[in-house]
Amino acid sequence: MSLKRRDFLLLLSASFATVAVGCNPKPTKSLLIGSSPSPKNFSSLPFKPIKAPLPNSFDLIQGQMSKSTHLVSTTSLLDQQIETYKTYEVVDDVVLPEGFTYDVIATWGDKVGNSRFGYNNDYVSFVPTGENQGFLTINFEYISSTLWFKTYEQVIGKPLPLKQIKSLTQKNKINAFALPETDPLRAEIIKLSQEGLTDLGIGIISIQRQPDGRWVRTYSASDRRITGLSGLTKKSQSLKATGPAVAIFRKQGQGYSDRLGGNIIGTFSNCAGGTTPWGTVLSAEENFQSHVSEAVYPDGTSYKPDKTPFVLDEMEGLGNVFGLAGNKYGWIVEVDPTNSQDYGTKHTWLGRYRHEAVGIRVEAGQPLAFYSGCDRRGGHLYKFVSQGIVKNPQDKKNSQLLTEGMLYAAQFNPDGTGRWIPLKADTPVNPDPPNVHVGGIISLPRRPKGGSFAAKTDEDIQRFKEQFKTLADLY
Repeated sequence: MSLKRRDFLLLLSASFATVAVGCNPKPTKSLLIGSSPSPKNFSSLPFKPIKAPLPNSFDLIQGQMSKSTHLVSTTSLLDQQIETYKTYEVVDDVVLPEGFTYDVIATWGDKVGNSRFGYNNDYVSFVPTGENQGFLTINFEYISSTLWFKTYEQVIGKPLPLKQIKSLTQKNKINAFALPETDPLRAEIIKLSQEGLTDLGIGIISIQRQPDGRWVRTYSASDRRITGLSGLTKKSQSLKATGPAVAIFRKQGQGYSDRLGGNIIGTFSNCAGGTTPWGTVLSAEENFQSHVSEAVYPDGTSYKPDKTPFVLDEMEGLGNVFGLAGNKYGWIVEVDPTNSQDYGTKHTWLGRYRHEAVGIRVEAGQPLAFYSGCDRRGGHLYKFVSQGIVKNPQDKKNSQLLTEGMLYAAQFNPDGTGRWIPLKADTPVNPDPPNVHVGGIISLPRRPKGGSFAAKTDEDIQRFKEQFKTLADLY
């Protein structure tokens, strides 16, 4: 069956709406963690889809379409889109299908436990704690710097130190990590970076449905923020880690160490996520390279914070002045919203890369399977399979299964088949030719210096394979 992109989005939204809202006003466990079959046609949807302003050329792409047909169809569809959308009304609101409503639960700057509601929401999870009540866990992914600068004082109630920084330096890119502790510029960059990292991370708020159907906050003692700096001043709010990278965090190696061992300061660049059947939430750290160094040495230790300087106009490099170790970011974070003392655990067996969401397969009598993708050009699809077996999908002890297992990378073939490659020490090094990747390049580990380089030719690949036979040769 050939399915147009817009039709696919309608089906997808229908499936999500059925799972998240459904026709039952009372949340149930199966409603929140189960799956809903996609309707076979739009007439079976539980609502009438709204028209959205999303005309695009993807509608034109059909599997067997010739180039000439494509051009004719493009012209035809363009005329159709002009006719359809010349009367489209854009309104500053959340437009929903008939019969659906929304409630504003929290906005940027609202008090949340030990901090405030953050900026630019991404994934939102609901974990029920009873009838018509539960916890929302929200990701705060990034800062839109221009708008953030303009509206910060109005929303938060205090000014940012922008004038002070600009009076002390004309530079936009600054290695604040190298500045003396007594330098006034360093002090102002700390203030600004702290505000930025406060607006990133994860938020947990309790909510309840009122008799009139509205959802409101209940401000429980478990409401809290896990910011980009959690644990910096209060060790009990540090994030923890499991898996093989913990040994790297604790050692002195080739590169930089923050000397905090297995403790981790904060989480940021939190994109999509997932919710487990046992009631914990998984948050995916994605574009962490905006704030700390992504590159590591062959022994897994970090590059120095100097490599990712503070950038004022873009509000990037926010980890620079605090000396954050880059190898502690780029993971999947698990948090139990009902446990007020839980500030998150990074499970390093799930892999370090630019995570975009996580899919979970949990079946009694089987290992756990977690799937996630690296959201970058040339990125891969990965899965983790636990060493242990699931006994009860709702048991919170299942989190312990994430501490030991195997990580696999997917290799796809042009015919749609593929295989899972275990990332073990004796796995052969056999990268794809660059021309099969978008952009005609593939990123490979650079040795012995660390970091990576862009392989652009088949000769680059061949030389790499001759020098490194297995993954053990690279790490």
